[in-house]
Amino acid sequence: MPDHFDYKLNVNVEKGVQLFGQIGKTFYEAKWIQPREPQIILIEMDNETAYHEASFYIQLNSHDHIIHTFGFVDNDLHLPILLQERAPFGNLSALLQQNRFKPSQQVLVEIFNQIVDAMIYIVAQNIVHGDLCCHNVLVFKMNSNKREENLVKLTNYHNARSIDQPIKNDDRITAPIRYCAVEILRSAGRSNYSELSDVYSMGVLMWEACSQVEIPYTNISNIEIRQRKLRGEKLQRRYQCDDH
Repeated sequence: MPDHFDYKLNVNVEKGVQLFGQIGKTFYEAKWIQPREPQIILIEMDNETAYHEASFYIQLNSHDHIIHTFGFVDNDLHLPILLQERAPFGNLSALLQQNRFKPSQQVLVEIFNQIVDAMIYIVAQNIVHGDLCCHNVLVFKMNSNKREENLVKLTNYHNARSIDQPIKNDDRITAPIRYCAVEILRSAGRSNYSELSDVYSMGVLMWEACSQVEIPYTNISNIEIRQRKLRGEKLQRRYQCDDH
């Protein structure tokens, strides 16, 4: 648990119903006790996840296209709970899969530019994200035709690591087979994470978004995907993408 708390449960914020879970964490609806902006969520973490992931949330907290984390929330159960802003439209993957968002090519380019802008900042902090995909892009504003009326932010540092301090022999780290670069597969997901491996994953994210979130390597097992990547096989360019 942290030594310092910025907020206290049931004093500053109120915990609502459970929204969904991910590895090592559970997301809950939340609201300010004294009404204010923005909308918020609470993330309840296990201790291992909290110490690893929360440090990146706090460190990467001052960029327009990275999710904003307010801080830790003190609570009577002494659980690691983070307070974050809430994306009103959820993640990009779900929006595209459910046909709730059908961005034009120009709007997709704007979204990609915002993600790249966030990644430039992350790299400047000597950090590798390690899990770039549409599911980890949160949507705050969306307009299918007006590029200036879109706002996305990057989230999820479960696989993040400092470039100069690689994590070794960590069972918590799981390489995202469909999105990761071949050098990650060669090291069994334990090393070789770098700026270039994130660049590769960014390319797969773009492929995914341009295909209206067809899952990369659909209906193929992780074992077969690994074999294909190690043989040098690449995703085919989507028909929606022109030469520019």
